[in-house]
Amino acid sequence: MLSINKAQGQSVQYVGLDVHIPVFAHGKIYIALSQAMSSHNIKVLLPDDVTEPITSNIVYEEVLLN
Repeated sequence: MLSINKAQGQSVQYVGLDVHIPVFAHGKIYIALSQAMSSHNIKVLLPDDVTEPITSNIVYEEVLLN
């Protein structure tokens, strides 16, 4: 098992994401999914009540203004 940060820049045969709790920072889902050698080797676990996956894109504007 690797964290998304540790997997960045590496290629792995299989990628599995458990997104029951949305804990991803901006761009992390892309990084996680792009590490797989094949799209056929990606599995994403979603909560049972999710019909359309949604991840919020949170931007802290006060950081950008300084």
